[in-house]
Amino acid sequence: MKPFRLQPNQPRRFYRGGERIASFRGLPVPDDHVPEDWVGSTTTVSGSDREGLAVLADGRLLRDAVAAEAETFLGGEHVRRFGPDPLLLVKLLDAGEPLPVHSHPDDEFARERLGAPRGKTEAWLILEGGAIHLGFRDDVDAETVLGWVDRQDGDAMRAAMNEREVAAGDCVYVPAGVPHALAEGVFMVEAQQPSDLGVLLEWERYGLDPDDAHMGLGWEAALDAVRLTAVGGDELDAWTIRGRGSLVPPEAEPFFRAERVGGGASLEPAYSILVVVEGTGLLGELELKRGDTVLVPFAAGAGELDGDLEAIRCLPPRAA
Repeated sequence: MKPFRLQPNQPRRFYRGGERIASFRGLPVPDDHVPEDWVGSTTTVSGSDREGLAVLADGRLLRDAVAAEAETFLGGEHVRRFGPDPLLLVKLLDAGEPLPVHSHPDDEFARERLGAPRGKTEAWLILEGGAIHLGFRDDVDAETVLGWVDRQDGDAMRAAMNEREVAAGDCVYVPAGVPHALAEGVFMVEAQQPSDLGVLLEWERYGLDPDDAHMGLGWEAALDAVRLTAVGGDELDAWTIRGRGSLVPPEAEPFFRAERVGGGASLEPAYSILVVVEGTGLLGELELKRGDTVLVPFAAGAGELDGDLEAIRCLPPRAA
């Protein structure tokens, strides 16, 4: 099995975006509410049995193909440790408007309170920068947050959070539970656990159902999934990586891995998603250009990138 190019997979979402994805891929804009491309997804949108799943050129769902040929796609060691699940979701994300303040449950909360297999830790691999909000600067109590939620006072939430500017080439690690938001204009490759669970502290301006915003748990229970203790500067610095090579801090690697690769790089056999962010080149016989997204099955073996290109390579957690 050889590496193969993936087609766009853009489920409709509640917030606007999609122009930067279309420009990146060199394609028309299909809609003004398709701000995410779920690249090689075996994960569904929350509440759906099908939406979000990637479809292969032969019409099969990638999820079904991986389940049927798990060792071919993922490798025997991965399957023995984790089962026939890539444990990875990669997205292109274009914030066409400010994203709401929100948080994602961790694995324990997801299993025990929602009956879901996992929560969502993520990392933002920035292609076009802007402002981000990440974690509260000081400890806040649940009563204060519930007041903001009741009034839908997103300005007060953001004023209490750490605000930073990010630029192309940065990586920001976002552990499960940490509240966060994006300003309009941020464009990224997002590596994450394969989950679509979230607590949306802002919901009214997006026309959402508040019951969906708190995952049907009620606000007091849902806040157990949100970190209310302060995120300090040292943590923010540890979660922000600028430069080449490995893109995520070591604490991310139990959830997923990511690295920046270019022409001349040797890729060891591994299931991976490759996003070409600049230039042109080859992976074996497959021609690559900016905007291409490629799935590399384990059975493709070792590969060599040739040409003047730069790509982000996302991988599952290491099985060894």
